Amino acid sequence: MKNSRNTFYNLNKGLYSADECGILWRRSVSEICGIPPEKTYFIEDSDLSPDDKNRLETTAQRLAKGEPLEYILGFAEFCSLRFNVNKSVLIPRLETQEMVDFIGRNRDRDKAWRILDIGTGSGCIAIAIAKLFTNANVTAIDISPEALETARSNAILHKVDNVDFLLCDFLNDSSLIPGAFDIIVSNPPYVRPSETDTMPNRVLNFEPHAALFVPEDNPLLFYRHIAAFSKERLNPGGLVMVEINQYLGNETSEVFKAMDFDCKLKKDTFLENRFIYFCI
Repeated sequence: MKNSRNTFYNLNKGLYSADECGILWRRSVSEICGIPPEKTYFIEDSDLSPDDKNRLETTAQRLAKGEPLEYILGFAEFCSLRFNVNKSVLIPRLETQEMVDFIGRNRDRDKAWRILDIGTGSGCIAIAIAKLFTNANVTAIDISPEALETARSNAILHKVDNVDFLLCDFLNDSSLIPGAFDIIVSNPPYVRPSETDTMPNRVLNFEPHAALFVPEDNPLLFYRHIAAFSKERLNPGGLVMVEINQYLGNETSEVFKAMDFDCKLKKDTFLENRFIYFCI
């Protein structure tokens, strides 16, 4: 009789390191079999039902094809919250949480801010911010109807009622966004096609390209639009924070400086140039 753990490792050892296989195994066992994380280190095959074993093997087979575990399980963690995810939205990244943390630490959480999240995807940024700023009104826009459906499901999941979701092509129809804002935040597409060699297949083959890639010859187009929009719609005393391509930090800064914004580059936990922020 085959051992479930060994089968899981053998199917994925060509794609993941032994340590990564261990993490994926324990997460899968915990979520699929309902076993507390601290007990997954010591689980034996005899502790698993036939149905659990079948589901673990199916998970291992999907992982071996490069599918991210978050899509297999149907959720991802972000700011200590679980968000529904699927192939219509990016999987929330660890470093993106740092924007939420920074904004939460640098703005009064009791005020009734007007906040805009450009390119909301799963809604993770907008919803996490809405839970921090409970008196705020958050507008979250995206060009994808499927992404907005996912974002709305996450708002319901987290009982957040201070986020308005708006279907909007920001590059062409930003005039549809109502009003002015005190905080503008965005994690827009910023990956150049020439950078695909540095990206894992589980991103390239499964995550939505429209949320990842920009034209090779115009990689900063979203930032130009965000800068122009902020010039018109950011209230006095307002804050803008965007996630950026780590290889284009200085170039992206110049986009905002050209609009007379006194912007600053901020590194992420991995010491990469990851964010630009400024206040007026």
